[in-house]
Amino acid sequence: MRHSEPSLFERLISVGSYLTLGFIGMIWFLLNAVVLKKPNGKYLIYNLIQSFILSILYAIFTYAYDIFIGLFIRIPYIGNLFLKGHIFLFETPVFNTMSFVNFILLLLMIYLSSIALFGRLPYIPFITDVTKKAFR
Repeated sequence: MRHSEPSLFERLISVGSYLTLGFIGMIWFLLNAVVLKKPNGKYLIYNLIQSFILSILYAIFTYAYDIFIGLFIRIPYIGNLFLKGHIFLFETPVFNTMSFVNFILLLLMIYLSSIALFGRLPYIPFITDVTKKAFR
């Protein structure tokens, strides 16, 4: 996908959208579409769609995991193993006060934000393919 050089403002909105899982991007999109009535650039729309997809997938994963762990915790012996894995991955501080999963999520957001800040299109294997299909 080719695009013209994005402005610094588009880059900053994209970075903010990734760091807030789409919240700043959604506010800017609604403000721009309803109040300002200006067309958004392709670079900005691409990054906004990708951050929205990331936030939706994160919410789905969180709810599915809560259901999964709630069911498997009740199984004797295996439930104890799942509980120990859950405590290690989600509740034990690994880096400062962050759990392992939160640290991985932070690294992903830093990667996406830094690529967007340089004006390039970030790539995540499955999510970028979905974004390109939605972008057409």
